[in-house]
Amino acid sequence: MTKDVTTIRISTELRDKLRKLGIKGETYEEIIERVLKIAEENMGGKH
Repeated sequence: MTKDVTTIRISTELRDKLRKLGIKGETYEEIIERVLKIAEENMGGKH
């Protein structure tokens, strides 16, 4: 089964920042998932 996908518009500046956070071969989705996990851990699971 495949995941539903969507397109989000971000500035090229933000895209470049995400790219710099990425590990070679990592997709933008993987980068965002990793960053969100870190943010959630730092917030103590609070949303």
